Amino acid sequence: MLKKSTAATAARTPKKSPRNGAIMPGQNPVPKTPGVDNDRSNEMRLYDDHGQRLYLTSDERRRFLDAASFESPAERMFCHVLHYTGCRPSEALALTADNVRLDAGEIVIRSLKKRKLDTKGRERKPQFRAVPVPAALLEHLDLVFALRASARLSRASGQQTGRLWDMSRPTAYRLVKRVMDRAGITGAQATGKGLRHGFGVALVMAKPPVPLHVISQLMGHADSKTTEIYLQVINDERRALIMGAWGQGS
Repeated sequence: MLKKSTAATAARTPKKSPRNGAIMPGQNPVPKTPGVDNDRSNEMRLYDDHGQRLYLTSDERRRFLDAASFESPAERMFCHVLHYTGCRPSEALALTADNVRLDAGEIVIRSLKKRKLDTKGRERKPQFRAVPVPAALLEHLDLVFALRASARLSRASGQQTGRLWDMSRPTAYRLVKRVMDRAGITGAQATGKGLRHGFGVALVMAKPPVPLHVISQLMGHADSKTTEIYLQVINDERRALIMGAWGQGS
C-alpha cells in the first residue's frame, strides 16, 4: 500500500487558530472600531488608561445640579433624574408619567442595557428597578409634567401615558455636556456615564454605606460583582486618610 503524501495530508487538515488570538496566515483580522478601545470598550472602570477619573465627585455632582437650574424646567428635571437615580440618559428618556410613583416615593426605571435573550436563546421579559428619590424631586416632576392630572386622564381613557421627554438621545447627551461645561466640569468624567458612576460612588461612600447588593439593584447591574468596582474608591479614600495621618500626600 502506498503511503499518503505528507503534503497532501497537511493540505486536508484544517488549520487551528492559536488560542492567544494571533492572526494566522491568510486569516482576515477582526475589524476594529476607530477611536474605541475594542478590548475594553464594555469594561466597567473608574479610571481610564491614563489614570483619569471617570466618575463625578460629590462637589462636581452638586455643581452639576446648580448649573442645571439655568435650563428649561423640563430639561432641568431631566438632569435631576439622572443625578438622583443613577440611570442612563436612554433610560430616563423612556420614562413615562406611569413610571413616577408619587405615593411610593420612587421612580421605576426599565433596565435597557440587558441581554435580550437568556442562556437558552429565549426572549427575556422587560426588567424594571424601583429607585427611591427625594420627595422634593417628585413634587417638581409633578409641577412640570402635571403627573397627577395625567394619571387621572390615563385611568379615565384606559390609555398609557406618554414619555416625559421627547428629545432624542443626541439632544440629551448635548444637554448633559452643556450643563457640565457650565458647571466647569471638564475631563473624562464629564459625561452621562460619569454622572452615573458618581451616583454609585456616592452610595458606597455614604455614612453608613449602602450595601453593595442594594446598589447593584438600584443601578440595574446584572451581576453584583460589577458593583464591586466602587470599592476601589473606598480603598483610595482610605489611603488618602492614612497618608494624611502621616502628614504625607497620597
